Amino acid sequence: MTQRPKITFLTHFEELRKRILIFIGFLFLAWIILFTQFHRLVPFLMWPYQQAFPGHKLTLVFTTLPEAIMAALKSTFFLAFAVSIPVLVYQTWRFLSPALFPHEKKFFAKAFFLVALFCLGSIALAYFLVFPALLKVLLGLGYSHFVSYLRVQSYLAFLGKGLLFAAIVSQIPLITALLVKIEILPNYGGKRRLLYLVCIAYGCALFLSPGDIVGQLILATCFYILFESGYLLAKVL
Repeated sequence: MTQRPKITFLTHFEELRKRILIFIGFLFLAWIILFTQFHRLVPFLMWPYQQAFPGHKLTLVFTTLPEAIMAALKSTFFLAFAVSIPVLVYQTWRFLSPALFPHEKKFFAKAFFLVALFCLGSIALAYFLVFPALLKVLLGLGYSHFVSYLRVQSYLAFLGKGLLFAAIVSQIPLITALLVKIEILPNYGGKRRLLYLVCIAYGCALFLSPGDIVGQLILATCFYILFESGYLLAKVL
């Protein structure tokens, strides 16, 4: 029986430190670039808001001295983290690759293109479709009856966190496929897998939306579809 390659603890630790530093370096470089170009990003960040309420004069307000700059720092950090997800996945693979079998390395090499594609596609889907619709639902009643003084920090943090969440969630099928390939997740099918994935999906939904049964069911359904997509991907690649 083929044995997995073995590495020493010191080599393991040094490689881990190296991969973490590379990712952090890329993340902070992306953050600095985005923050210095924040004035150019403002129309991009306002676009979902404008699409949700075309024809309205939309303004964002700040109520404390450092709020505007803190909003810029936080939103650009979330955006930088979102676009850095492929780098994080790649560095994780480079860290794990010495302990993988050749067929597992080959799988990840083929899947890495999909990592970037899924990440960008998920960000685009959230930006162009989900956020305008969600903002219309969340703010529609208020605009119908009240005057809005939406804080810049609230809006930008909401947008930045949402795009980051979309980028992270987009990797679930690929992570699931990898875990199936390296036999951490079971590769069986039928009712047994259905029960297994439903329990994991609902556990994730319960963690993200405690106390909201409707939100839990919606999230659990989304997570289940993503997990099943990972199993399908493991068969295709």
